[in-house]
Amino acid sequence: QYFLASAVADRDFSWVHATPEKIHNPVAARLIGLVEADPSPPPAHYDWSWGATVTIITKSGARYTSTVDAPRGSGPRGIEWSDVDAKYRALLPDSGLPAKRIEEILAVIHGFERVKNVLDFTELLFSAS
Repeated sequence: QYFLASAVADRDFSWVHATPEKIHNPVAARLIGLVEADPSPPPAHYDWSWGATVTIITKSGARYTSTVDAPRGSGPRGIEWSDVDAKYRALLPDSGLPAKRIEEILAVIHGFERVKNVLDFTELLFSAS
């Protein structure tokens, strides 16, 4: 229910919706109460186990349906560096690492094939100096 309510509230759903600010968004909280699961949805086949179909029914009875077979940034749709960057930048600030270190780590990730010793990389993850 939270995922759908947040997606409707923001007209988007991404990794930022895993943050406390988004989870406690009063608009999404109000919409959660309006989300109902169909107890016997029509049969559907999704190529991947995480597919879903959502139908929004307005008070006037208008219906809007959308199906997602595979989410953006997933293997079946292809993973772009922009997907990796967005997820990383949304989640890593909660690590407590300074912003400069977070960007330094991302640069190393982008050039990971040039890392000669993985220990040097893992030390970046734990050292805030």
